[in-house]
Amino acid sequence: MRFLRLFTKGFFLICNIAVVLLFLAACLAPYISPAWFWPISFLTLTFPFLLALVVIFLVCWLFFNYRYALLSFIALLLGWKSITAFVAFNPPSGNKPVNDDVSLTVMSYNVSQFGLYRERDSKYNRQTMFAMIKKQELDIACFQDFYTSEKKNDFNNREEISEEMGFPYRFFSSDFNRNGMQHWGSIIYSKYPIIASDKVKMSVGPRSESLIYADIVKGKDTIRIINMHLESYRFNEKDYSAIRKIKNQEDTGLVATKSIIQKMREAYIRRSQQADIVGNFIKTSPYPVVVCGDFNDTPASYTYFTIKGDLRDAFLSKGLGIGRTFTGLAPTLRIDYIFASRDFRVNSFRKINSDLSDHYPVIANLSLVGDQQNDDVVK
Repeated sequence: MRFLRLFTKGFFLICNIAVVLLFLAACLAPYISPAWFWPISFLTLTFPFLLALVVIFLVCWLFFNYRYALLSFIALLLGWKSITAFVAFNPPSGNKPVNDDVSLTVMSYNVSQFGLYRERDSKYNRQTMFAMIKKQELDIACFQDFYTSEKKNDFNNREEISEEMGFPYRFFSSDFNRNGMQHWGSIIYSKYPIIASDKVKMSVGPRSESLIYADIVKGKDTIRIINMHLESYRFNEKDYSAIRKIKNQEDTGLVATKSIIQKMREAYIRRSQQADIVGNFIKTSPYPVVVCGDFNDTPASYTYFTIKGDLRDAFLSKGLGIGRTFTGLAPTLRIDYIFASRDFRVNSFRKINSDLSDHYPVIANLSLVGDQQNDDVVK
């Protein structure tokens, strides 16, 4: 019996050590570019599960042998920066928008081309999305994976959103086009005048997208709005089918594993290079900035920390929980963000749980108050 107790204790201690080492490795991911060492990026997808296991081991050891709980406790302290980027701890009572002369309501939303290629009726999907967006009474709207067309009997989303939602000012990247009539890219809409705008290529190649920015004037203030859509894994239906086979432990799924890992590797490396470009661009802004985008990466990643820098994450300032924004693959993926420079106070943050796209829209209410010390400083 004593041997069994010692064996069991030793087994769980070894498991605890292994989990802690993986957890700490995941916490190193923000500091190591995937362009230099890409395997560590895969750990960022497992970060919430590793965190949960570390906490479980901590609690269990407190009941059975409190001395071993110190291992998990130290790991949590060392990984605190990554933990606080992943989980928000704000009470709902303090999450209220402010309507005044210095506030802005901003949406970031990957609209998935307004359901252009969905099986459901794309016209209905588009109309429902328009109604939902219009209801939010936005000052600024940043859309990714945006589609518009000048073809007859097609959807001229660029013009119709301006007209229907009262956005007289806009800037569109038009990264891809077909016959000069159909366009794909990212777009910024504004109720306030745009005095300057441009796009910056984040990578090379036929499918590369752009960072776009628009300098808007609100009262006496000029604010730079930045919007982007970073590299995705570019999984196709065959890849998603293979992932389902892997989850179900089917032998045929193993054949596709190599292809999926290769796509993920290329995306991690490409995103890290794009993040470096975006981070450096943000630092050159002569104005306070609001950054929106679909980063296709989690808060535990090099991409997130490189772009965020010293900016405020609106979700961390006013949100609660893990803030999932992507409906597929895993229930823990927060990959859509609104950041703001420290000239802003974050008044509120919310997410709309809508299945009209494979991403949830996120909305922040911000007030331009100047660089000051307040409760959001650490976030």
